[in-house]
Amino acid sequence: MDWDQDWVGRPVYYDRHGAPMTLRQWARQLEDEAYRHIARDVIGPEEPLDPAPLITVSTVWVGLNSDWRSDEPLTYQTIVVGGGYDASGLWYATEDEAREGHRRVVDELRAAQRSPTDASQLREAPANTEPPRSRGRHARDD
Repeated sequence: MDWDQDWVGRPVYYDRHGAPMTLRQWARQLEDEAYRHIARDVIGPEEPLDPAPLITVSTVWVGLNSDWRSDEPLTYQTIVVGGGYDASGLWYATEDEAREGHRRVVDELRAAQRSPTDASQLREAPANTEPPRSRGRHARDD
């Protein structure tokens, strides 16, 4: 069995430039936090005594194609931890898209904190349900 390709022969692992890589190369890079890390922001309440939760927005290179339905591998993920959008995530194909998507998510969450409205890319997850998963440019649910 070839662990570097999927069942139809497409690469499974990709570097930050979108070039295919082997399982061993991917595992080495995954251990390197400087290679994985793209951006991280913590959004907190404006007032020190405000009980609003801290929200962390983190964007990382995952290196695995998360969209087998597309020819374009989605190997970057932005995830929101905390607040009403907890566990919401967006996927991207390139580092530039991931950086731009991260910035948009942070801007929208900060704006929503000042004036509570739905963020356009993220939907608030109802209690006790699995959060929606959307893909940056592809904006479709699994």
